[in-house]
Amino acid sequence: MEGNTPQVPTTQEVQPEVKDAPQTPREPPEPTMHANPKKGLKLKILIILITVVGLGIGGFFVYKNITTPKVEKGIVPAPSTKVRVYKGTWTPALLTKNSIKLASDMRKLKDLGMNTVFFQASPPQIEYCLKGIPSDSKLAKIMKEIIPIQEELLISNIQIAHRNGLKVALTMAKCSGGMGLEDWIDLEAWNSRIVELAKLAEEHEVEFFAPMNEPEVLFGPSASAEWGQEILPKIREVYHGNVIWKGGAVGDILPDPGNPNPTNFSGYDYLGFTLGLESNTGMTLEDFSQRVDHALDTIIGLAERDNCKGVMISEFYGLLPGKWEKNSWSEEKEARAHEIVLEKGKGKVVGFFVLDFMELSFFGEDIPGLPGPKESLKTEEMIRKYFTE
Repeated sequence: MEGNTPQVPTTQEVQPEVKDAPQTPREPPEPTMHANPKKGLKLKILIILITVVGLGIGGFFVYKNITTPKVEKGIVPAPSTKVRVYKGTWTPALLTKNSIKLASDMRKLKDLGMNTVFFQASPPQIEYCLKGIPSDSKLAKIMKEIIPIQEELLISNIQIAHRNGLKVALTMAKCSGGMGLEDWIDLEAWNSRIVELAKLAEEHEVEFFAPMNEPEVLFGPSASAEWGQEILPKIREVYHGNVIWKGGAVGDILPDPGNPNPTNFSGYDYLGFTLGLESNTGMTLEDFSQRVDHALDTIIGLAERDNCKGVMISEFYGLLPGKWEKNSWSEEKEARAHEIVLEKGKGKVVGFFVLDFMELSFFGEDIPGLPGPKESLKTEEMIRKYFTE
């Protein structure tokens, strides 16, 4: 994780120090972007296939009967509350354009003890991302309608989160899921989009920014790390908050055995990673507990090596509901999986972002395979217990 292990969270929180922007590193050679062969094994990527992002849905959707979302004039300031440990939710989709519902949802998050919400915006070249979706499907039609207003929706989500006392983290989504589209990526266009989002993050007082969600899953660990060093100084030119590397699972972040090219997170304020059970391995809670220990040790070691300020569990969950029956899973086991992450990360990480289990996105229960309120009552109790202490 970080170079220095943070103190155990307390009710009195302290603003983390923001480092001066690092010196622009020597530009690495242009990374060769190849799809990661392991990504097809990830259940969550398969579930997300139709929705253009890391864990499922793209960062550019709205509610039904789409109209331009409400955007307030000027800047809605971020909460001035000082934070030592970020406690929040990872929302793989932007939320509704309905400002009343959105404000209510933000209050629910506050009631659970959260102080931050993590959004993601869409990548460029969306037309390629839609190739895996039937053109006459409801999803495709809504996505095509929302593309012209995605920026307004993003700003609206940020403003309402701020107005309801939540800080905001932001990243860019990716097309993923083994669709065989990676070769078409225009890296210059993707870099330009990231810089645009970094400018928006600066203007709207976003707390911290990540260039992309789980880039290793799309490109592989070594190429992603080289690219990460290339894009970082471009972000620093326009954004002066904290920059986080929002990585995938440990197995995605580490180079394949025998790969001589190391990862490199130098210059990033925080190193983030994903934790979740693997449904295709028959993993038990005891296995998961050991896996969390290993993941924390590994990521903390990488963060210390590269002088990052800290580590965040930038996305965590138990077992996705679509695999509960096959794995004899239950609400109690799901809640315990979340508790394991919170127990073992306490005092070691400076951020916890639980996968949205409240159906906050406009799709709500229409998103297949993702957790929802019916399966998450005990998980909600567990999150409230740890986030409010």
